[in-house]
Amino acid sequence: MNITTMHDECDVSVDISVVIPSFNHARFIVDAIESVVHQTFKNWEIVLVDDGSTDNTREILEQRYRDNTQIRLVFQSNHGAHHAINHGISLAKGQFIAILNSDDLYHPSRLQTLLDHCKKNVCALAFTPVTPIDVAGADIVAAGHPWRQLYANLMRLCRERGVREALLTGNMAVTSSNFFISTALIKRLGGFRNMRYNHDWDLLARILLRGLDIHCVGSESLLSYRIHGGNTITQNTLIARLELKRIFQSLVPREDPYISKLVQQMQTNMRSIRHEHQARVVQRVRQGYDLHIQSMLDDLKVQHQANLNDLQVQFLAQIDALNKTQNELLLQITSQEAHLAQILSSRSYRFSRLISRSFARLKGLFGLVK
Repeated sequence: MNITTMHDECDVSVDISVVIPSFNHARFIVDAIESVVHQTFKNWEIVLVDDGSTDNTREILEQRYRDNTQIRLVFQSNHGAHHAINHGISLAKGQFIAILNSDDLYHPSRLQTLLDHCKKNVCALAFTPVTPIDVAGADIVAAGHPWRQLYANLMRLCRERGVREALLTGNMAVTSSNFFISTALIKRLGGFRNMRYNHDWDLLARILLRGLDIHCVGSESLLSYRIHGGNTITQNTLIARLELKRIFQSLVPREDPYISKLVQQMQTNMRSIRHEHQARVVQRVRQGYDLHIQSMLDDLKVQHQANLNDLQVQFLAQIDALNKTQNELLLQITSQEAHLAQILSSRSYRFSRLISRSFARLKGLFGLVK
């Protein structure tokens, strides 16, 4: 399995083990970890299991967190998200397990709020409302966004009809990043089952089948869920739908007259996810065209500037040539003027002028005589 770990186990009692599965999220992983580091509650550990990332995730983790005694780094070959989470759970020392996917973020008071609730109330799993964020980490606030519309409907069902009814329509907790559960219980449940897209939804269904309670804690969002092109659920909606069908069939007997309605609701939800994915694909294609056009314009600008530079060089060369020619002509004129002045001031010139004037007088004299 090619597993390596860092940091030996210590005997310090830990309240919460934050399990972070990681795969090719080098651009997000530090923000995820720091959202745990900056929690108001401090008695936590992080068990980070990198599932065979091929980017520079490992380099970043070892450089920044090798010496942090609260953070255990585990590196394994690729086995899938459910395996990475289960591996982290098996190494956890805390009384409670909190999961954080490597592209999501905890809000500062999340761990304290969930721990206080679970100590005061009997529940198998607790979660909080969620805020969607984009790839850059900005909140997605548009009410017309498909994800927000689906989530608003799920939370309305959760409030009005309870967790079980909401779960039959969609995963109201949204993501395994939103799970807060006792370590003993999740180990008794066997952790997450081998599902690529819906292992979180499946765990919620199995908890409900045992007659255990799931609580949504408060009305304030304490988790930022990142929506981007790399979200696993958008990669193969057909397999995701087949997984969901298995989950629904485990929740509702086959002969139940409502099963067809529930499956239809599930398909509607998956279509919404697929449409959102397609919209992102179209957006990426459009952005690609925009970048291509901008690149062409930039190339033309560079080429045009190069042509202008060439023309400017040629123009300056011609100006220099004209200036040189002009200077040469001025030198020639000056030389000729000096030569002429020299001739005019010479004795031979003065003597020739004298002879010329005398000859002219003689001609006049002979003309009169005639």
